[in-house]
Amino acid sequence: MAADISGTPHDQYPHPVAPSRVRCSGKILLSFLQEVALPSGCYSRIQSSRNREEVTLMAREDRSNDAPRSIEVSTGIICGIDSSVQYRCGNTTILCVASLEEGTPKWNTKPSGWATADYQMMPYSVTPRLDRVSHRSPDGRATEIKRLIGRSLRAGLDLSLMPGYTIRVDCDVLHADGGTRTASINACAVAVSLLIQQHLTSGIFATDPRRALILGMSAGILDQELLVDLDYEEDSSASLDLNLIGTSTGEVVEVVGGCERGPVAMETMQSVIDAARGGIVQVSQMLDEHLVAMSP
Repeated sequence: MAADISGTPHDQYPHPVAPSRVRCSGKILLSFLQEVALPSGCYSRIQSSRNREEVTLMAREDRSNDAPRSIEVSTGIICGIDSSVQYRCGNTTILCVASLEEGTPKWNTKPSGWATADYQMMPYSVTPRLDRVSHRSPDGRATEIKRLIGRSLRAGLDLSLMPGYTIRVDCDVLHADGGTRTASINACAVAVSLLIQQHLTSGIFATDPRRALILGMSAGILDQELLVDLDYEEDSSASLDLNLIGTSTGEVVEVVGGCERGPVAMETMQSVIDAARGGIVQVSQMLDEHLVAMSP
């Protein structure tokens, strides 16, 4: 039995209920909702889209095998927070909040900053409803995912350029339909970009601590077809699936995944990694014009 992209056993987190309407346009629709300046920092948005149409459900036939799902990004979701982003990838939705805190962990004796992440699935993100974290046993899956997000976050930062500060990111899954790990990492990239730009402007950061844009993408093999950005149904039946974390220029941070139905040739595994890399390039292009450019 294949683990779904969000890494959950099927008997623990059953199939999510898809929302009734999803925007799409051919292979890819990008509808980016940008924050505009408001005194309170509350949510407002400017929406841009191309040839938008409404359909009842986003499915694989709406995109080619090598195309990621459509993306919607909304910023300024929560009032009074430095950086908040809602990232929607197909039917998976992540709320990502990034904040800057003075101080670093006690064990950090180096003259540098730190960056960390947390992750959890909201009770209503799947059906049947999950128990609240306070009402269930320790969640090893969530711990593994938050560590993955944290490693990805730190891989894109030069912590020596933010001494005495910690960037903290909270990723909450509002709706799960596969890919919650990679969607959280991509949401984190947007939220941290906005956070750092604010504090470069405020003067807290003298130099931009970002050194790379780290993104994630899944890929797998289903019925001998190589697919990119698997949803829940695809991943639950895939014979091989993995998540690739890295940059659009081909640098790799982490590869997580494996086979469900016996070993495969190294060439097959490499083809899946290459497909995921192509997906990262596409997502980078979809987000690039909306991300704050890194300072030289």
